[in-house]
Amino acid sequence: MEDLIATIRGLGTCTAFTRALEMTRLAIALREPGAYTVFAPTDAAFARMKEEFVEDLFETRDDLSRVAKYHVVIGRYKAADLLDMTFLKTMEGQRLIIRSSVTSGPSSQHMEDGSDAHGYVIKDTVTMTLLQSIQVNGANIVQANVGASNGIVHVIDKVLMPHFVLLI
Repeated sequence: MEDLIATIRGLGTCTAFTRALEMTRLAIALREPGAYTVFAPTDAAFARMKEEFVEDLFETRDDLSRVAKYHVVIGRYKAADLLDMTFLKTMEGQRLIIRSSVTSGPSSQHMEDGSDAHGYVIKDTVTMTLLQSIQVNGANIVQANVGASNGIVHVIDKVLMPHFVLLI
């Protein structure tokens, strides 16, 4: 099994995030043994941001490092584990807020038939609809539980921004 950097690169949908990891020293840590959970934003997530901000971010190593570290948590957390979480502390030092239709209680997000059939677990198998209901700071997990030798990757549809990183 490959390390986290090789795994994220192998996905083929997170090239901007892979570049950010490589440009920071975080890539070194994510190649070493350990247990990490990485929330990897897709290229489409970067494309939804202002182009000027992305360019500035990649030119400012300190901000890029903070943003990259904000996507990494020490410990291996599968999607099913996230259902029992409210917060996770990132390597950047701030917390991510974890929400799902199961942990947030009743919400406006219901299945079309009005049932709550998406909110259950069968013999430790989390349903796909339940996985898709998990949000990390408002980002949806679009691909969960991608295994690596030193952790796990969840692909998300939004770039997470730590507090105090200014958007232009």
